[in-house]
Amino acid sequence: MQISSVMKATLLTLLGSSNIFGASSNVSITKDWGSGFCANVSVSTTSISKEKWDISFEPQGIITTLWNAEYNQDTTTLTTSAVGVSWNSYVSSTKNASFGYCAKRVKVEPKLPQDGDLEVTQSQENSWDGGFCNRVEVRNLTNHSIDWEVSFPVDGSIFTLWNAKYVQNDTDYSTVANGIYSNNVVNANDTVSFGYCADVIVEVINTIVTPIDTVVDNGNIIDANVNSVDSVTTVLNDFISSIFSAFDVGFGGGYAIPFASNVENEKIWVSSINLVLDDAIGSNSYYSNIKSFDATAFETLQKSLKNSKFLVYWITEGWQENWFNAEKIQSAMDKGYVPVFNYWYFGDKLDGIPTLDKQKLYLEDNKRIVTFLNKLNGTKFLIMEPEFNKRSIVSSVDNQHKFASIIASAIDTIKVNTKDVYFSLAMTDTGSRGVDSVYEKCGYEMCALGDNYEWGKPSVVYEDLLSRLDFISFQEMVAQFSRDPSNSGTWSNPIPIAYSNNDIGIDYLPERILNFSKFLKAKYNKPVFLPYIAVATASWTDMNQNQKIDEFEIDYNGWENEAYNVYSKLSANKVELQNNGLFGFALMSLFDNPQHDVGGYQYFMQNEYHLGVIKSSAKDAVDIASYGDIETKSDIVSVVFDK
Repeated sequence: MQISSVMKATLLTLLGSSNIFGASSNVSITKDWGSGFCANVSVSTTSISKEKWDISFEPQGIITTLWNAEYNQDTTTLTTSAVGVSWNSYVSSTKNASFGYCAKRVKVEPKLPQDGDLEVTQSQENSWDGGFCNRVEVRNLTNHSIDWEVSFPVDGSIFTLWNAKYVQNDTDYSTVANGIYSNNVVNANDTVSFGYCADVIVEVINTIVTPIDTVVDNGNIIDANVNSVDSVTTVLNDFISSIFSAFDVGFGGGYAIPFASNVENEKIWVSSINLVLDDAIGSNSYYSNIKSFDATAFETLQKSLKNSKFLVYWITEGWQENWFNAEKIQSAMDKGYVPVFNYWYFGDKLDGIPTLDKQKLYLEDNKRIVTFLNKLNGTKFLIMEPEFNKRSIVSSVDNQHKFASIIASAIDTIKVNTKDVYFSLAMTDTGSRGVDSVYEKCGYEMCALGDNYEWGKPSVVYEDLLSRLDFISFQEMVAQFSRDPSNSGTWSNPIPIAYSNNDIGIDYLPERILNFSKFLKAKYNKPVFLPYIAVATASWTDMNQNQKIDEFEIDYNGWENEAYNVYSKLSANKVELQNNGLFGFALMSLFDNPQHDVGGYQYFMQNEYHLGVIKSSAKDAVDIASYGDIETKSDIVSVVFDK
């Protein structure tokens, strides 16, 4: 029996033989929840006569239930045979048969490549006088997954390479490359890719300029971080590998999002789980009590949000377990969503190394995290101390080592006592951003495109923690006005500063994010994630020059177009972002919040109320929560989430 398969990804491989000639089987995945899946198999034939069918196949899992057929499975090799039941055992050209099953996914170890298993093709993506950049594709020609390694010619000396590890011969410049743990496996009949840039070799070169992120070993240029990758002890399962090798989006704003009720001074709380799972959110009687509730707008929003992958929550000092409904989060995880917890314990109060007493309290909080995470079965992301790269930490090598030891202890405490938790550490994108800033230390033609000097400052912390981190994170928060960084004023009487688009480099932010991802990927050789991004959408002009923000000076929609351009460019460049190490990003907040950080530091001042991508008619610092007459800012939701 010759079988051709229609498969989702490579969750299932059919290897078949049968006692009928010219038959085929189509396989479709009907449900997938990460640790398991269900599939439907349709058996057909071109034979005119009625024939009895049987097939053999190898699902990547142990079958837990199968209907409309009888089967036997070897749970070691996973080889499975199936035959029809009495009423379903024959097929002909006019009559198909079908059966279905569910299976618990198990890890299938990839094979090492043999001659002829892999096909390597190169294509040039950029060139200049003296250099070029190529894209390399590695195609698996077999029907099984392969832990790939390939050799290929290079017409020059490589000075940077991404999405792979490599060794280059310094005589003929032939190169051997193999995958990093986010893409080291190429599935059956599938393709992985990586890229490199090289200097053209015109004559024999006696000296080779070694880039910052490479080292020389026996005359070969190799990746400086190979040892750190090899030291990673976490074995990634198929689900997490698929996340790191894809590109997905998500959103935050809290587990439960408040909306103003028709009853004065009351709130109605809508959880992020409701937004992605409830199918009839517009007709839900509870939500209908939201002030100015627009059922159609909520239903339209929900259709878009179902395409998300990451649901982002914040765990801060003093958090309570009742902030989260573990059962509801689990229901979303069962549907394939991944919860991302930003563990912001020290936060803005991080001013130098925490005292021993504070560290002891942190350790106790780590234990509470363990108790909570153990209620969730499946993949979870834990982002340790977002915005950790405060000046008091990164300006001192000694402080960096000390801070890394605190985070290392926290990760070890949590990792030893939980499972399926993947760790990261998130830095703030600091440094020069101006279009007119052209400092050499930035590393780009203008600092709006990036600041390698600032990005490299926390390297001691990352190097100390690298064996404990599964991926690297950074965050982006920008606004047209904020507290003046050089003269911020007091807590309650801030001094504002307004920026022009060129001052803040907003038009180049998508390229800056691409460059930051590429920088982190090359430096630490880990998958890269952007767990929260916010572009505040109000703008301010100090018309009366009094250095205060007066109500009449604020344009509440002044930066909507800039925000839209950022998100649309990011979405349009998903493939390029992915090729440069980024596996996804999440919006910091869906909805504007008229009470965001009221009484707090409010670095972005009145723009703290405009960090979302959805607005309502609620009044800043007056209404207790958003209204239900929600309106997407410049169609950003569709741009980010719709596929």
